[in-house]
Amino acid sequence: WAQVPQSPRLRVLGVRDGLPASMVNAIERDRAGYIWVATSDGLARYDGNQFRVWRQVPNDPRALPGNMIQAVHVDAQDRVWVASEFGGISMLDGARDGFLHWNRKSRPVLGSDDIFSFASRDDLLWFGTGDAGLYRMRTGGAPAQWMPEAVPGLPSPTVLALAFDRAGTLWVGTMQGLARW
Repeated sequence: WAQVPQSPRLRVLGVRDGLPASMVNAIERDRAGYIWVATSDGLARYDGNQFRVWRQVPNDPRALPGNMIQAVHVDAQDRVWVASEFGGISMLDGARDGFLHWNRKSRPVLGSDDIFSFASRDDLLWFGTGDAGLYRMRTGGAPAQWMPEAVPGLPSPTVLALAFDRAGTLWVGTMQGLARW
């Protein structure tokens, strides 16, 4: 006898399951299938069974600069990029045991430490700020040489969303409309 297939059931994962906070700001998936979750109290990686969490640790330069994670992005090299509130950009290294950081203090050319969105293509990382527009950074070679570069001409300095289409066009969502690069 044929049976009617069972409807999928929604499974809610929360703080009791190891998620650092119930407020989720962004989600990404890496090549290994891990789910990366940007929350209001840290960065979490879910392996299908449990969460591993990264948070700010005072006086640890390889920890996150803050716990309010506003954006997360996994690039083509499987590097994990995060933006913590007013903390600039942090990249989790390949061993997943420490972060490298870019902020206004270390790179004055960066117009803001408030990052809202990421996108990448090839060796370019694009990121949108809350008040200084759009930036790009070449991520080939040694990280010590990576330098953010402002991209002019947007309808607003607040960039909320970034996405590439199949043709390679970068779509930029701002507070004053949509632009494409």
